[in-house]
Amino acid sequence: MLHTPLSNSLEAPLGESSQNLATAQVLILTGRDAILEHHILLQDYACKTGQFASMHGLQFTLNQEYAARKIPHLVCLIAPGAQAASLTLNSLLGCALFFEYHIRFWKTGIFATGDNTGVRTVFAPPELRVDVTAFTAAELLRNGRIVLASFKLPTDLPCHPHFPAGLSGLWATQDREIYDHLPLASTFDATLSTLGKRTRTHLRYYRKRVQEELPCEFVADVTPYIDRSQLAALNSSSLDPISQHTFDLQYETTARTPGGFVCGLRHADGRWLSLAGGWRQHSTTLLQWQSNARGFEKFSLGTAFRAFLIEDEISRGAARLSFFGGTSHPMGHSFPIDRVVDLVLRRRGLLADVLVRLAPALYDRNQNLATRGNLLGDVLRVRSLQWSPIQSKAAHHATRSQL
Repeated sequence: MLHTPLSNSLEAPLGESSQNLATAQVLILTGRDAILEHHILLQDYACKTGQFASMHGLQFTLNQEYAARKIPHLVCLIAPGAQAASLTLNSLLGCALFFEYHIRFWKTGIFATGDNTGVRTVFAPPELRVDVTAFTAAELLRNGRIVLASFKLPTDLPCHPHFPAGLSGLWATQDREIYDHLPLASTFDATLSTLGKRTRTHLRYYRKRVQEELPCEFVADVTPYIDRSQLAALNSSSLDPISQHTFDLQYETTARTPGGFVCGLRHADGRWLSLAGGWRQHSTTLLQWQSNARGFEKFSLGTAFRAFLIEDEISRGAARLSFFGGTSHPMGHSFPIDRVVDLVLRRRGLLADVLVRLAPALYDRNQNLATRGNLLGDVLRVRSLQWSPIQSKAAHHATRSQL
């Protein structure tokens, strides 16, 4: 849901923490290999900032079909005085993952974060997240044209970004609501009590039905029972088959990486009825994907599986079950509201001006564009965006190092 854009006021002074950002060094890691080299450190940093399990899916993010057509850049802000060419958990002040659009060999100078949910985009302590977003996006804008950063921000924190000195251009923001996680109580029944009555009834009913009529069992770790040669058959027999590349990638990156898991419902005759995978860190479980077998629609396998999964995660001590990208299941209506902010920076120039002016009209004339999931286009189409000149109030002496 789109809200009125936030105030563009820059009257709030820089706090002490943001002053550290203003004198930070900048390290830009470009390309999949350069970024993945630091994946363990980035997972630890996500834990440090309270964004649990968000960086565990980095390999999936960088190798999915969306990313294959773009160039990834991880923009890191490093504490003043630290060694600029290396990252450590203590020197990293914040980072953001962007993808640059390119047409054949032409780098367009147009950048966007990789998902509109803000899960694997900007990493920083909550109180610094706005300014980390602004500073990292500004670094790309210096030689770019348009930069979009979508990031999660607690609802009680204001969004008044500060920008580094010497930057010119325009900026705008908008707020969106997202419902993508279920807080887990100490018991299954206590957790279900937070959901609507109809949803609670369905979760209990379909779990009992598949147990009695199919029958089936919940398998917490399916990897000993599934060989890679079976993946194509599992995908083709699912209710909603996807590209085999994506299916293989999501399975391998959850089943074969530390912190990852794949669980499922297995019929008594050995058939897999449901499979799902994700990552766990601290007290958070992030579910990346789920696949249900075709031919069992009357059993609502998706609903039954969620009941098994919730119960299993509670038994493991999880306090939060997140669904990447949200869920279309009715249970999502009872999820707490999370906030995503879109921050857009653009230079004054012909290409940027034309894209901003034409985007709303193009989307109005071609409804197919709205279903393609182009993050930048989805934001630029919003006619209510209020553009303001970038006014730099912070002294920023950045040292840029690129790997």
